[in-house]
Amino acid sequence: MKQSSRLARIAVFLIYCSLLPILSGCSTSDSQTVNKAAMSFRKSPSAEIDRIMARNSLRLLAEQGNNYLIGPGDLLEVDIYEWVQRDENKVVEVRVEENGQITLPVIRAIEAGGLTISELEEDIINKLVEDKIIINPRVNIIVKEYRSKRIAVVGKVKEPGEYTLQQNVITLLDALALAGGLSEEAGFELHVIRTRKREGEATVVAGVPEAGRNGIPVPEVLTVDLIELMEEGNLQLNVVLKHGDVVNVPEAKKVYVVGFVRKPGGFYLKRPMTVLQAIAMSEGLIEREASPSHCALKRISNNREEVIPLDLVAISRGEKPNLYLLPDDIIDVRQTTSKFVALEVLDFVKRVFHIGYTYRLDNDE
Repeated sequence: MKQSSRLARIAVFLIYCSLLPILSGCSTSDSQTVNKAAMSFRKSPSAEIDRIMARNSLRLLAEQGNNYLIGPGDLLEVDIYEWVQRDENKVVEVRVEENGQITLPVIRAIEAGGLTISELEEDIINKLVEDKIIINPRVNIIVKEYRSKRIAVVGKVKEPGEYTLQQNVITLLDALALAGGLSEEAGFELHVIRTRKREGEATVVAGVPEAGRNGIPVPEVLTVDLIELMEEGNLQLNVVLKHGDVVNVPEAKKVYVVGFVRKPGGFYLKRPMTVLQAIAMSEGLIEREASPSHCALKRISNNREEVIPLDLVAISRGEKPNLYLLPDDIIDVRQTTSKFVALEVLDFVKRVFHIGYTYRLDNDE
């Protein structure tokens, strides 16, 4: 009896050892290969034309340091000190009209649009002297309400809306700061939408004129890679915005990883994502249970589900392409039937071996 029990234990142990290399050795090694290869790799959404347009916009930075240029809608507060001394019109508030003019008592209409504060002060002084209204006038002007230069920041930012500028231009990063920064749902790119220059003011970008034909304004869209700008610090993508520009931050789409991974679920496409990168987002395969060579990518194409076989081991070794994912793609990390059965047998053998081992200890006492 003792001899047969010992032979049974040896047989169980041999079965265990024969299954262990197949399930724990080779398969675990494949899963480790996949997990190691699941590294960050991406393609920037900013095309070369976007980069050229962004670099060209940096020329406008010179205007940021210049004095504010008055425009339609601005509310000006005008003090003419000799009037104050005579207790006449102590403070005059006047809004710049659409044609760029303002109207003051006695002086009447005077051009203000496109001028700096100091230039308008000088023009008013010259007008008062030329018309012999005041011999030695002193004029002081402040902008009480900024209205002429506005941009909009919409989409997935914390405080979307329209913002008035207190300077001639503003950078993209400053505009995002005005809007409270990106929200959690923001994607990895944004779009700057602007109206091209009027004919006669057009410049040529990579052989493409900025103005529409016959001077008809047409919108242009510039795509900015937010990862490259905000994480990698490429300030050549820090587009300089001007009046009328719209910044649109789209919502990030999701991809899904299901099956035998450590953290299944949906993941925001905050950056271009490959199959292996999605595996990394899900914290890798469950090494003992996954069958990495028999997985699938499920994709909706033309309102029909397309199933693309995925050999994660071959992808990890560079033998097959590491596909970029599209919104709503599903990676199904599967377990083959043969592996399921083998794992069940292995678990059974382990339990039997444990019982046999305990029996031996009990009888040896």
